Amino acid sequence: MKRKPQVLVITNYRPDQQKSMLRFGDLLVSNYSNDPNFNIEEIYPASVFRNICSIEKLRKWAAYVDKYLLFPKRLKRNLITRKDPLHLIHIIDHSNSIYLPKLNHLTEGKKIITCHDLIAIRTANGDFAQAPKTSKSGKRLQNWILNSLRHANYYACDSKQTQQDLNRLIPKSKKRSSIIHLGTEADLSTTDSDKKALSRLLPFDHHTTNFLLHVGSAAWYKNRKDVFRSFIHAHTSLPDRHLNLVLVGPEPQKEEIDKPLSNWIKSHPNAIFSLQNLHDNDLAELYKHAKALVSPSFIEGFGWPPLEAAVRGCPVITTRTGAISDLLGSYASYVETDNQKSIDQGVLQVLQSARSNKRAITLPSNEDCREQYYDLYQKMMEN
Repeated sequence: MKRKPQVLVITNYRPDQQKSMLRFGDLLVSNYSNDPNFNIEEIYPASVFRNICSIEKLRKWAAYVDKYLLFPKRLKRNLITRKDPLHLIHIIDHSNSIYLPKLNHLTEGKKIITCHDLIAIRTANGDFAQAPKTSKSGKRLQNWILNSLRHANYYACDSKQTQQDLNRLIPKSKKRSSIIHLGTEADLSTTDSDKKALSRLLPFDHHTTNFLLHVGSAAWYKNRKDVFRSFIHAHTSLPDRHLNLVLVGPEPQKEEIDKPLSNWIKSHPNAIFSLQNLHDNDLAELYKHAKALVSPSFIEGFGWPPLEAAVRGCPVITTRTGAISDLLGSYASYVETDNQKSIDQGVLQVLQSARSNKRAITLPSNEDCREQYYDLYQKMMEN
């Protein structure tokens, strides 16, 4: 009996806690349903030195040892000792491109890599005036990642913008890249217990209170400073709305707030709330009741929160970046990141509109994304 082609999927280092990357890996591997055309195997760096490192400041370097020294040796053993040859390798995150040169020496199997965004590489190159300067070691790492990216046989990009960035940085990728949007699911259901759990996390009733929502980290490109400013402007302009801001992410950080913002936040201690490690069902409940998601990012690779909000009928105030405008079209209200007045007006217009919510839209699902990747696997192995 003829053996099916073998596909090795390299997923991410678990201690990095990159939820979106872990979710993407599960999409491809955990939901694999014995495709009749090939077999899928997963491998990822194990946490060894990081587990035994007790000094917090050194854990980042211990993780580097796990990812960049130990794992390549494990990969080599896997490829040398396997009985069946590999036909294709998929690295699901471009930041792990550093494995590509070694893989090229170990196997003739095709190598696909997914580029979610090239923000860190572009930041290291000084492309963004708003971004903090990249350290010398950070620049070396990003140069290593970029140079290694050139060794892939094919590139899958989350969005048109990521593909354009990739084609500019690696011109030969123009004929060897395509766009595969990630999946956005709308079938999360909330039970009475979910609603009660969220009520315990917030000091107000999210069913009856007016609140704006931001979902994301405090990374510079999320532009949360402008979110705070637009919220304060709306709070001041519409005092009768008793508006709140819910951050699904860290509390306002020092680098995000200037003195006027800090003074306002201190004088309004019950206006801004931060929720972290939120369950998906709780997040779906917030999307359902928020007056709007405010997400004026400078740049995104894909941009999940605006898409997740849209499939649940939440108004979205955002920028034309990542896959957001590709998929949302006229659904969203678009603002300009370098124009605070644009963001302020965008928020007020949504709050003052007659319709407090919108008809949810349909976007590519997890199943759509998975099928496109499996089709790509098949095409690559046939060529």
